[in-house]
Amino acid sequence: MKTSVALCTYNGEKYISAQLDSILNQTILPDEIVICDDISKDSTVEIIRDYQKIHPNIRVFINESNLGFIKNFEKAILQCSFDIIIISDQDDIWEKDKIEKTIGFFTKNPQFDGVFHDLKLMDKENTQPSYLNWKNISHHTILTEIDAGQLFPSLIIKGSFILGCAVAIRKEAIEKYALKDFPFAHDYFIVQKLSSKNALGFIPESLSSYRLHADQVYGLRYKPEDKNSGLITKTQQYFRDYVWNYLKVLEKYNAINADEDIKSTTFYTTFLKHRNIYLKSLKFAKRKIYIAQCARHHYLDLTWSDLLKY
Repeated sequence: MKTSVALCTYNGEKYISAQLDSILNQTILPDEIVICDDISKDSTVEIIRDYQKIHPNIRVFINESNLGFIKNFEKAILQCSFDIIIISDQDDIWEKDKIEKTIGFFTKNPQFDGVFHDLKLMDKENTQPSYLNWKNISHHTILTEIDAGQLFPSLIIKGSFILGCAVAIRKEAIEKYALKDFPFAHDYFIVQKLSSKNALGFIPESLSSYRLHADQVYGLRYKPEDKNSGLITKTQQYFRDYVWNYLKVLEKYNAINADEDIKSTTFYTTFLKHRNIYLKSLKFAKRKIYIAQCARHHYLDLTWSDLLKY
């Protein structure tokens, strides 16, 4: 398999040399490095051009106008030529065997069209060995969710925990999943598309270091869990954890797969299971009133005929 690296730059003179050195020092070298610069105002382009003189497999595109983070990454990905596209930030450091292990994963797992890995977190003081552990997400949990076809719901319910710089895709996935005209950031869009089709795998290792610094164009997103201090019943908690969360899963699935029938998916089947468990937990009179209200307002996919079923 041949590999392309899709790398975007913008005012990255402080870190781009270290990143390029780590890419060019791999146990298996990339067949091309596609760099799209979004009109840097510092010496980033000059540094890249110096590397290009020594490494002709570096292809450089200088944007005519500032595209912004999302469109610049889309451009870089679409310019890539080879079988596997590995996405790269301008300021990280790759482990020496990242490309080798990425190729190995795709070779052994033809059922997956994309893959992501864990990251080290790197700042001036120290290095955190696992970004996912920092997010309180274990490798075992992710592998179990992938096996069960539940990675997509997990990403929607927990909030996306996959960073774009940890992602690689097969080039054929671009057409297969219509990975064009990105409506939002590539790490959200690509991983949601692929995981919604159970086509995103996982390498349970930290294969690069994610640099934490004040100059990041699009920094690490972390939202602490929303701890509700109010007391709620077990029934209310069940609705919140399963019914409401799966409504969000269906909404997101519809948004990124608008031409498909959501009712034919396992996600819809799971939603119905949780919805029906919730309905049956309500007392008879309350259940009937609630179903009627939902039918009136077209909520929870309930209709007037459901009054006779539950």
